[in-house]
Amino acid sequence: MTPWFAYACLALSMLLVGGNIAIGKLVLAEVPLFVFACLRFLIATLVLAPGMLSSRVRRGLDATAGKGLFLQAFFGCFLFSLFMLYGVQHTSATSAGIITSATPSVVALLAWFWLRERIGAQGTLAIALAVAGIALLNLLGGGEGGTGSVLGNTLVLGAVLAEAIFAIYSRRLSLALHPWAMAFGVNLAGLALFLPLALVQAPAFDWMAISPATWAWVLFYALSASVLSFLLWYRGISQVQASVAGLFTGLMPVGAVLVGGLLLGEGLSAGQALGMALVLGAIGLGGRAERRAVSPGGA
Repeated sequence: MTPWFAYACLALSMLLVGGNIAIGKLVLAEVPLFVFACLRFLIATLVLAPGMLSSRVRRGLDATAGKGLFLQAFFGCFLFSLFMLYGVQHTSATSAGIITSATPSVVALLAWFWLRERIGAQGTLAIALAVAGIALLNLLGGGEGGTGSVLGNTLVLGAVLAEAIFAIYSRRLSLALHPWAMAFGVNLAGLALFLPLALVQAPAFDWMAISPATWAWVLFYALSASVLSFLLWYRGISQVQASVAGLFTGLMPVGAVLVGGLLLGEGLSAGQALGMALVLGAIGLGGRAERRAVSPGGA
């Protein structure tokens, strides 16, 4: 039976992540990166903390699970946020969202390298198309400012790699831990990772300069990106294989393009459109290959 509810959870989770790329760019116009990240994880940790009083939610938590949650936070929160938030300062939210659509192919590549999963001809072509799409973004995205665009796109690509590693690791833990416990643990670890950096930036930062609208965006970002998105992702990936869940990361650019256009007024250049077409074509090929692999006689 097709796990449609799990698919819906994964899809909504990735749409929220993509949409928050543009919102993060708005917040960073007033709030330093590390202070913003620390606020995000602090708010999420406080929101999720009451749920940890339930013994059912805490079931399965031990030292091994804690180590796994910390590694997820390091890749999926610390490195992903660092690369993505710095990246969008040097490129558009639209370009960043399009690059993140390569994540399914990167997940497949890591699965082949670490898990020794076989990648067929269609999977190889999907990876090649994704690489070509990202190259076109750098070569044809002339409106983004030359070298600055290349730097920003490269940082966003680093975020894609971190997100792919997060996806590979999160599947195993999701089979043993409650989604709420995983979300709490990852946010707590993220807070611990960003707190020392935030303490360096905080003394020189004028807290009174933050507008009420920006405070509202910080709260929204924390609740959507660190609470709801994590809960939906962990709920969905507990029901499907990591390679299948990885395909849904291709929905991140949809959220990024929609929110980037609505909030930041960013258009879509010809180079971005062509790059997006190639990368989304890679997603389509990857999905087709996955369906053939799981169908009777498809292996």
